[in-house]
This record gives sequence, structure tokens and C-alpha cells, in this order.
Amino acid sequence: MSGPGGMMLELTEDRRAPLARLVAAWATRRAAEAAERGPAERRAAEEVDVEEVEVLRSGRPALLDVLAKVDGRSVHAVLGVRSGEGGQATAPAAEDGLGLLQDDDGLAVVIDAARDAQLAPLVLEAVTGESSARESAVVVSDDEDATVLEFDDCSLTVFSSLTSGPDPAVELLLALDEAGFNHLAAPLAVWRRRGHDLGVVQELLAGSAGGWALALTSLRDLYGSGGPPEEAGGDFGPEAQALGTMTARMHLALDRAFGRHEVPVAGWGEQVGAMVEELAPALLDDPSAAAALEAVVGSADVGVELRTHGDFHLGRTARTDLGWVVSDCRPGGQPPGATQPTLRSPLADVADMLWSMHHVSTVAATERDATGRAGLAPLAQAWASRNRFAFLEAYLAQPGIEDLVSHDRATVRRLVALFELERAVLTGGH
Repeated sequence: MSGPGGMMLELTEDRRAPLARLVAAWATRRAAEAAERGPAERRAAEEVDVEEVEVLRSGRPALLDVLAKVDGRSVHAVLGVRSGEGGQATAPAAEDGLGLLQDDDGLAVVIDAARDAQLAPLVLEAVTGESSARESAVVVSDDEDATVLEFDDCSLTVFSSLTSGPDPAVELLLALDEAGFNHLAAPLAVWRRRGHDLGVVQELLAGSAGGWALALTSLRDLYGSGGPPEEAGGDFGPEAQALGTMTARMHLALDRAFGRHEVPVAGWGEQVGAMVEELAPALLDDPSAAAALEAVVGSADVGVELRTHGDFHLGRTARTDLGWVVSDCRPGGQPPGATQPTLRSPLADVADMLWSMHHVSTVAATERDATGRAGLAPLAQAWASRNRFAFLEAYLAQPGIEDLVSHDRATVRRLVALFELERAVLTGGH
């Protein structure tokens, strides 16, 4: 294959078949790795239809940007084509290569370019159209849906699994940025073709530490020292407050970007109640959960729904030198299990975060004392209660948020309990 980067490759039959085999190997490997991380189905790609190939870079190494259907799913693979040792191609190592390809420049080894430290900078150059002196990249996140690469000054997310239209995560990111919400890694470039969002380049946030990691550090300090959480070396209370403020600002920005809709609160209760009855009826053995559900179902109040983050938890946030940020806009307004952006109460995002604070406290306790003999449960409960309260109070204190949630604190508590119940169902009761 030769020609200037960016040309569309003519998919003759002698080209389509070998490319389909390479995409099948790429998809099978990603599915196998997802199954190892679990829970996911380990499956081999069977039906592969290569729809379009753009030559991002010709020669050696070459970059082929492939859109294909694999067993009915729309996928996106960036294939790197390079010479073997000494310019000769041999059968690729199982952990590196996807196979061999004969093109106009000879026989070559094909690899997953988005996961190769040396080829990733070339992918970034193709996306941005700007050459640079970057020599390598670090893979910071990788699953069946996307690979996230970090460079010295930016990050590149390459989507592997494509939506039928614009990616909800990209939509959310751009909307927040345009609405003036600066608690995020600003988008620098969006990679699009044929109505698909293929990837996004974002600024790199200085001095960032993940929210989950910070919470774990706080809990380890607490479990090591004992005593009240506020007296432990890594008190998370001020961070929880700042995180609550940031979350409220995010919802206000989403309201400006996408607007809001008023709906009967009772409908939320009926939906969650039906889900619980079908999937996890034992959750209603908790009297407080049952009481919250009953109160919401019987409510005559009207609530606000809007485009939320969806699946909003500590792992999707980070603390930087300038404060808390949304570090991951995936799933972009989709709650767990949904396939399209869903309008929700902003308190559903709040409930996701409160659930996450409880979850991290129990994970850290199990990590330190798997048998439970050390009696860390009271400390875990104290930490979660303190930081959940700090988060919610700061959230509700943000000017303007009262227009999106109830003015009545008792109603807010019931709704948060309802959405935490929904979260428990979606996470298997945990």
C-alpha cells in the first residue's frame, strides 16, 4: 500500500480477505483479555465485514484505520504495519502481532497500533494533523470499548467499539466544555469519520491523582491509626466537600447544555420498584430501603430530569493541582447497562457517588483484614458516613442547584436512597 496518508484504500477482494483475518484476530484478542478481567464472554470473532480503511500513514511503518462489523458489532481498529527484524517479516510473536500482511511495500507484521508505545505517537499525529517530537506513549486504560494513551502533554482515547452515531461520551465532554465547565480535561481534537466518533484528544491534567486512589489512601491511614476519621492523617472530608461542589457545577452545566424536563417523582419510584422486584427483591428486606421506595411511589411531587454523567463514581474523578475534575466522561450520560443516553434525576449521579464512597470503605477494609477479625467495620462506616454527608451538604449548598433538586432535605434523602437502591440492583446487590 502506498500513497499519501489519509487516502481511502480501495477494498479489492485480495485486500479485503487478509484485512478481515487481521481484524478477526484483533477482536478475538480484545474479547479474550476482557474475559480475563471479567465478567465478560470469551468469544472468537466469526463474521467480519471490513467496511472502510483509511491509510493514515503509508510506507513503513504504515497505519491503517479500519471500520468493520464483527459479528454485527461496529468496531474500530488502528492497525500498525511494520517490517520485522532486519526488514524481514516473520511470524509475529503471539503477544505482539496479529498476523502478516502483503502490501505494495512487501510482507509486514501487523500489530494493534493503539497499544504500541512507538506507533501511538504516529496515531496522535494523524489525528491532530500536527507533527511532534513525541517518541512514546503509556497505555493508562484499556478494555473492549477503548484504549486511553497518555503522552507528555495530552491524552488520546481511541474508541474500539462504536455507537450508531456520535459517541455519548464525546457529546458530554464537548457540551460541558462549551457550557463553561472547566473541571475536566479540555478536548483538543475529536477524531470523526462517517458519522462515528473514533477518538478524542484531551489536555493532560497536571498533578492528577484518581479519586478512588485518594479515598483508599485515606482509608488505609484510618485503618492504621484508628480513631475518628477526621483525626486520621489522610482525612477525606475536605475532599468530599470539594467533590460535592464540583458535581453540582457539572449538573448546572449539563442543564445549560441540554436543558431539563419535569416529570412526576412517583414514576422514578415505580421504575426502581419494578426493577427491584424482578432482579433483587431481597434488597427490600432493609426497612429503610422499603420505606424510601414507598414514600417516593406515593409522592405527588414533580422532579427534574436531565442529561447526567451516568455511572458517576470515584473512579471517574481525579484531584489535580487546581481541584477536582471529571476525568472520565464515559459512559456519557448512560447508566450501567444502558445503550443510549438517558435522562435521569441529577440525584442519580449523586447516589452513584455516595454508593462509591461506601463501596471503597468496604473494599479497603477487606484489603487490610480479609477475615474481618480486626473489626474494621465501624471505622469503615464512620468514614463513609462522614464523607457522604460532606459530599451531599456541599452539593446542596451550590447556588442554583435547588432548581434541579427538591428544596426539602427529607425528600432529597428519600430520592438519594431510591437511586442507591437502583445502583445496588445494577451492581448485583453490592
